[in-house]
Amino acid sequence: MPIAAEHQQTPLDFGTMTAGEITGAILKYLITQGYTVWSQNTTYIYDPDAQCWRVNPQGIRGVPDIIGFRNRDGLFIGVEVKAGRDQLRLHQKQFLDELKGAGGLAFVAHDLARFQRSFVLRGLVLLKEF
Repeated sequence: MPIAAEHQQTPLDFGTMTAGEITGAILKYLITQGYTVWSQNTTYIYDPDAQCWRVNPQGIRGVPDIIGFRNRDGLFIGVEVKAGRDQLRLHQKQFLDELKGAGGLAFVAHDLARFQRSFVLRGLVLLKEF
């Protein structure tokens, strides 16, 4: 059996996932853990009159990519997804800090595996009865 070259990556290298792939994987995971969650559209909207992209006037700056609540008690959760070299912006950090201060669950996720570890370490895994 040939040995893989040192520079080859395995198909499960979480560092190569796009933000959309990370978001989708986290959404699926949270649903299995008893949360109602969705991907929050935080992108700009197109203004056809000015023929340019503008900040959504109904939006709130810094809202995480994934938001929702825990089904059993309504606890709010927010997950900001970062891929590649993307960094947390000031308004995103402020939103997550306010969420934590209000007693909600705030996460920054760079990949599914690290998000799951953080989720487990916080004691948030759904315990199933057998």
